[in-house]
Amino acid sequence: MKIAVVIFSLFFIVFAGCSSGGNDTITDSDEDTDNDHEIVDDEVFGEMTINPSGNIPLSAEIEILSDFVAKVEVSVADITEGKDPFTRVYNAASENGNFIPVLGLFPDHENTVTLKAYDSKGVMVDQLELTVGTDPLPEDFPTVTLTGEINSGWTIVNWLKTPRSRPEMYALAVDELGRIRWFTDFPFPVVFPLRVKGEHLYLSDGDELLYKFDFMGFEKEKWDVSQFGFHEIHHDFVFKDDGNILLAVSKIDDGWSYERMIEIDPGKKTLRGTWDLKKIFPDVADLFNDIPMMEEGNPASGANAPVHHNSIWYDPQDDAILLCSQRSGIAKITHSGYLKWFLAPHITAYIDDENGDGMSDSYMENYEPGNPAVNVGDFRGENYIHDRMPIAGKPHEVYSNFDFRYQEFLLDPLDKDGNPIDDNEVVMGFANHDDFAWPFRPHSPVILENGNVMLFDNGLARNFTFPPFSSNHYSRAVEYEITPDPTDGYGGTIRQVWEFVIEEDPLWYGFSPVVSNVEELGNGNRLVVSGSLGSGFYPDVLRQMYGDGPLGALVIEVDPSDNSEKNRLLFERIKGEEQIPEFSIYRAYRFELIGTNISDD
Repeated sequence: MKIAVVIFSLFFIVFAGCSSGGNDTITDSDEDTDNDHEIVDDEVFGEMTINPSGNIPLSAEIEILSDFVAKVEVSVADITEGKDPFTRVYNAASENGNFIPVLGLFPDHENTVTLKAYDSKGVMVDQLELTVGTDPLPEDFPTVTLTGEINSGWTIVNWLKTPRSRPEMYALAVDELGRIRWFTDFPFPVVFPLRVKGEHLYLSDGDELLYKFDFMGFEKEKWDVSQFGFHEIHHDFVFKDDGNILLAVSKIDDGWSYERMIEIDPGKKTLRGTWDLKKIFPDVADLFNDIPMMEEGNPASGANAPVHHNSIWYDPQDDAILLCSQRSGIAKITHSGYLKWFLAPHITAYIDDENGDGMSDSYMENYEPGNPAVNVGDFRGENYIHDRMPIAGKPHEVYSNFDFRYQEFLLDPLDKDGNPIDDNEVVMGFANHDDFAWPFRPHSPVILENGNVMLFDNGLARNFTFPPFSSNHYSRAVEYEITPDPTDGYGGTIRQVWEFVIEEDPLWYGFSPVVSNVEELGNGNRLVVSGSLGSGFYPDVLRQMYGDGPLGALVIEVDPSDNSEKNRLLFERIKGEEQIPEFSIYRAYRFELIGTNISDD
């Protein structure tokens, strides 16, 4: 039977919100609906609000008034001729009520947004076109240049702003053409660390709160770790398969920073476990000229962070955890806290410490805070023969069949054919082999689908060189095959099976002395992030030695089968007289920008 035709009367959309700049505009235009549809007696589209949460300037939402509407298609027209619009289909009802998210707006633009409402049978019952004006991006945001073609999603980063009256780190996202179309403007100063899980964003304020937001900026949940005696959530957190969260933290009323990890049950908001990483990692200030002697309670110098824990990865295969110290190496531990293997040059296991106080004798004897030439030990000397212990001293844990020594846990390097490398210079970390190189000051170890470990090898002070950076220093992504010792599971062998060196000319243009990460993408490619390019880390020194260089970060997608670059994003700072931060991007991930009421259809 022919269904009656209904003429809809679309009312003027009332402006009900504004962005931080207050210059946003909204206009509407009527469109004819389909001729065949169910009779609807009420209005479909209600008020539009720009940046309804106050936290995401390039967002808006529109209320759905009609109970007959089941789904709404939202399309943001592209500003480049011939490019498809950014389109998402949402369920009309969501956890936020009958509000439809509008994401992916272009900054400083009169955006054309088209909304199409459908009933439960999939018939379009109304259509509305709006013009949504947005403000320009903040002046201290990067310029982004894309080379190649991205087919693996949008890219989200946490960007360190300048100039800074306070330390500020925003999250921002670029589309597959490298254009910024989403960013945060939270009332707290930093978005650090950051993880994406489905349609939600998990992040910390850098202190005691871990938040769960949707991409519209609405807070869904938060957890306060201070109730458990911890604060300073930093660097990383990960989700276990059971839903629990492992977080890098510091302990309240403790003079040491960046040396604790906790596990929380986010549903019950309970503490499930704690780890003191000073019981696992050694202090290696005697091996590097740029690491100050450890000093409890002095965060300004960095001396109160001898671990400087920067990454966590959970391995469900054996209920184990990968931990990364920016200073000393990468450890795999059991969930109960036992060390399984330690990835570091073998000199890490030795020290000149005849008096057994945990500090190099030569280091303590000759240490002069203002003289970098004498603030390390004579680690090539004949006295580096004593066993080094963790920062907290010899562990009380009892290991099977041996007394604790790092030598039991260190991985023995192999060449590409699986033969042991017996060159002591390579084993100790003073030189590289044609087939193998140890990582130096690494970040972001992850376990790949094939079971191997991939990480970002920053290369700061590579091979224990001084100064710790030069024009020939390089950063890379590297993959290792690690085979545990078959006799007791402790230690084992390590074989380098893949690397991607960021081959800029000169090399230091791709070198990142700090931060950065790697990620395995769903298409099998790897994302390599060099987050501290150029002279930002030590601007006074580097500019005098090598010139300005780039200021910003690189995000490169690499096909590991042939090391070809599929695409790269260069985030550049606008150079000026403002303060230069030590890095630009902490980490980057590929993701999908969606609202929480995304339709599965």
